[in-house]
Amino acid sequence: MSVHFDFANGKFVYTWQVISDDGIKYFTSDGQLVTKNNLIPSVGTLAFLEYTTASVSSFQVKSYGGVNFDVDWGDGSTETGITSNAKDHTYSTSGVYKIKITPAPGSTFRPRQFGATNYETNLTKVEGTGGSNLGTSIVDAFRNSTTLTSFGRIDTSSVTLMQNAWNSCTGLTSFPLIDTSNVTSCGAAWGACSGLTSFPALDFSSATNVGQAWNGCSNLVSFPSVDFSNVTSTFRRTWRSNTSLTTYPANQFDNIQVTASNAFEDAFRSCALTAQSIENILTSLDTFGGINMSLGIGFGTNAGKSTWSTAANTAYDNLVTKGWTITNNS
Repeated sequence: MSVHFDFANGKFVYTWQVISDDGIKYFTSDGQLVTKNNLIPSVGTLAFLEYTTASVSSFQVKSYGGVNFDVDWGDGSTETGITSNAKDHTYSTSGVYKIKITPAPGSTFRPRQFGATNYETNLTKVEGTGGSNLGTSIVDAFRNSTTLTSFGRIDTSSVTLMQNAWNSCTGLTSFPLIDTSNVTSCGAAWGACSGLTSFPALDFSSATNVGQAWNGCSNLVSFPSVDFSNVTSTFRRTWRSNTSLTTYPANQFDNIQVTASNAFEDAFRSCALTAQSIENILTSLDTFGGINMSLGIGFGTNAGKSTWSTAANTAYDNLVTKGWTITNNS
């Protein structure tokens, strides 16, 4: 328990930290326990991101949009009230540092390390032990951070836009179960994350666009069952060149809303899907009922049509009758 005096209201404020069943710290204040849906990840009452660097002699914290934040550079020096979108710091001794970023009260901090010349490859770990105050967009946030090997379960509950957020983060081998329940667009978010070997069942129930989201995740072996029912835009090239992807679940497209003719163009091109996975995809698309679309499910080592089940071939024939053009291996 911690306590501080609230001068504005003339009273002491007590804060308790509790550990939930998923191991995340939360807090209550003034003795009022917040409901689980409103729990705020916290260490203390201020929100911050934590970056761990590679061995560096300097580092640039890069952001986008209006910001106002404090930073602890990890070497004993701090700066407050920063409003610049590119803040540099030079260390007296090269080494590994943990940098803490704390938005001013009422402010957000939208990270955008992408484009931070000579700095985007010096980030190894991102955490959010105090909640991240990210606002609604983390577009391009950590794109091309090729040395990033660990990403924590930060507070993304307010984020709606995630395009390219982790694109080309080739050092990531896994990804946490973050809150994506309000995300509407995650186009190319994990594209070219060639180190990923697994992916969690995130909540995509609000997503309208997942085009190229996992394009080029060449070590991803299986994909989880998730809710794509509100996707209205595209699945174009979403799993293209996932050359290790063998397992894809059933019923993923039963209730989707897409209408564009190229909505599934090259969606599964150059994968390694088994005949069962191809059956899962084709029968679900047949259930969906879309017409006059294209589907890319050929090339790579995707199972050839001669190995498909009766159910898969029936679904294929039904789709062709509905005007679909399907590229596949023979």
